[in-house]
Amino acid sequence: MTARTLAALAPAILLSLAACGSTDVAGTPGPATPPPSTAPQPSEAEPASGAPTYQTAVEGWVTQILQKHYEKACLSSAPVLPPGKDAKTLCKSPSALKSAKSLHEAWAKPGVTLPPQGKVTVDKVSATGDEVTVPDTAVKLDGRTLRSLELIGSSGNTSSFSLTFTVRKHEGAWYVQGFDLNA
Repeated sequence: MTARTLAALAPAILLSLAACGSTDVAGTPGPATPPPSTAPQPSEAEPASGAPTYQTAVEGWVTQILQKHYEKACLSSAPVLPPGKDAKTLCKSPSALKSAKSLHEAWAKPGVTLPPQGKVTVDKVSATGDEVTVPDTAVKLDGRTLRSLELIGSSGNTSSFSLTFTVRKHEGAWYVQGFDLNA
């Protein structure tokens, strides 16, 4: 796979990206920072519980994607989805499912042990305030960075390729709000 092929796959991975390339966890473009007071809340049937740290929020979300719990991963971000978005509708949409499956395929490579046996870990990154950007180089699966897994089979200049997670604190807990792909 060439860097050009990666660039061609970017839209398939992140469907309908806004000009900045930011997308919420449901695979739809949205504002980078929705006002917390107007963000939709998870339904009572699928309560979202945030994580105590941004690292555990990313670890849990990536683990859910790797275990093919796509809707659960999406719904776990309901408290920080853009205002006016219905989490259940977004998370059941074909675009959300396709985005989640694409991420799974990018990370689940032969020879890599997936959760629950393989462990997802997140290194500390510079963090201030209630929003943190976590690069794919700071997230490891079975001891390998997500970036290294994403680039397996790639050739050519891949230096501009990156995936980052936006993690947001809402009412004292951390949630993966979305991800951004640069190809």
